Amino acid sequence: MKELYVIANDRFYNKKKYFFCENKDIQSILNYFANRYNLIVFSRYSKFFNPFKLNRIYNILNFRFIKIFNFINFFFNLKKDKKKVLIISITPFNFIIFIIFKLFFNCKFYLYLRSDGYEEYKSILGKRYVWIYHLMFQFITKYSEVISCHKRLYNKKCHILYPSELNTIWKKKIKKNNFRNNIVNILYVGRFKIEKGLYSLLDISLRLSKNIKLTIVGGGDSIKLKNNDRIKINNFVKDENELIKLYDSANIFILPSYTEAYPKVINESLSRMRPVIVFNEINYVIDNRYGIFSAKRNVHELERIINFIKRNNKSIFYKMKKNKLPQRIDFLKGLERIIS
Repeated sequence: MKELYVIANDRFYNKKKYFFCENKDIQSILNYFANRYNLIVFSRYSKFFNPFKLNRIYNILNFRFIKIFNFINFFFNLKKDKKKVLIISITPFNFIIFIIFKLFFNCKFYLYLRSDGYEEYKSILGKRYVWIYHLMFQFITKYSEVISCHKRLYNKKCHILYPSELNTIWKKKIKKNNFRNNIVNILYVGRFKIEKGLYSLLDISLRLSKNIKLTIVGGGDSIKLKNNDRIKINNFVKDENELIKLYDSANIFILPSYTEAYPKVINESLSRMRPVIVFNEINYVIDNRYGIFSAKRNVHELERIINFIKRNNKSIFYKMKKNKLPQRIDFLKGLERIIS
C-alpha cells in the first residue's frame, strides 16, 4: 500500500492505542484515506479528551517535547523515495513540518485551504501580525498543488472542493419549520472563539425581543453569562442524530463569524430546511443558495431579518428545496482523485 503523509494542526488525544481529534472534518479525511493509503499523520498533542475517534490502522506522530527524539529518529530513518504530503491548513506547526520535508526529502505537496488565514490572524492578533501568515502562505503555496474550499482563498489556479459532512441520514424525516406560540428559537453550533463572533452575538441577543431565544452548542473558550432564561449554552454534540435533532428544534440558524471560508454548518442547517442568518462581513458565503440571509451586526437589523423569515416561512421553506448541497462522500472522493 502506498504511503501518504498528512500534516494536521489539530491536537490529538491518545488513549489505549486509539487517537481522538478535535474536528469532525479531520476525522472524516483521515479515516477515509486510512483504507486507501498507509497513513503517517503529524499532529499536535492534547492532554484533554477530544470527541472524534480515529481508526487504529495508521501512525500518529505527536510533536511534543518529551518525545522529540523519537520524532527526530523517525525523520532520520525515512527512505529518500518521493513522498506524497497532504497539508491541512497553514499554521506555524504545519509550516515547521513542511520545511523539514522540503529540506530533506523529495516530495509532492498538496495543500488543503479550509479557512482564510489572513482574516483569522487579523481577527485574533491584529493587522500588524498578518505578515506572519503571508510569509507562510507564499512559501507553502509556491511548492504545493492547492486545493481550496472557496475560490476567494487562492486567486491562482487550484482545485475547488466543497467540504461537507452530509450523508443520507440528513435527508430523512424532514420536519416543517413551525414558529409555535410566537417563539423564535435561534441556534448556533460551532467553536467558542472570538473570530466566530459569538461574544458579539451574545451582546446583541440580550437586547432582542423576549420572544427570541438563543441556543449555543459547542466548545472552546469559557463563556461567562449571567442568568438568562432566553439563552442556553450546551456542550459540544458529537452524535450525528442528536445534532440533527438540534437543528430540527430550531427555527433559524445563525452564524455570527467575522470570517469564514465554506462553513459546513450552513449546509447542515439548509439540509434540515432551517433558514440561516449571517452578518454582512461574510455575506460572500451565500453562494446562490436559497434560505441564507445577511444582516448588519446590530439589534435592529437582526430582529428585522428574523421577523421577515417568520412572516415568509412557508415560501422560504419551498425555495430551500431547490438547493443542491454537497455530500461528504463527494468531497472525499474528489480529494482522493487529486492526490492519486
